Amino acid sequence: MINDIGVDIVNIEKLNNVINTKPNFLKKVFTENELKLANESKDSLEFYAGRFAAKEAIFKAFGPTIEFCDIEILRDTSGKPIPKILNHPSVTIKLSLSHDGNYAIAFCIILS
Repeated sequence: MINDIGVDIVNIEKLNNVINTKPNFLKKVFTENELKLANESKDSLEFYAGRFAAKEAIFKAFGPTIEFCDIEILRDTSGKPIPKILNHPSVTIKLSLSHDGNYAIAFCIILS
């Protein structure tokens, strides 16, 4: 059963400006595992934008009882995003990410 949905779009250029002007931003928003994946990515800025959009979408769907670092989005062997809320491991989240030009978008569904 669908409990809620969330969507978010990120302007990659604006996110780059935030990253460059707020030195603690990445550590406040992303987990150590996500930071490692970003460093391994061919385009870390695009990676961050997609994950940030996903975290915003999940936050909108789940509600303000979580922080960005409570949300971790890794990937399976095919590259499919695997989201989880670290302090709510029983929550099932379906997630889709997309990038085009200077934008990244994410859509999530919270299931019960």
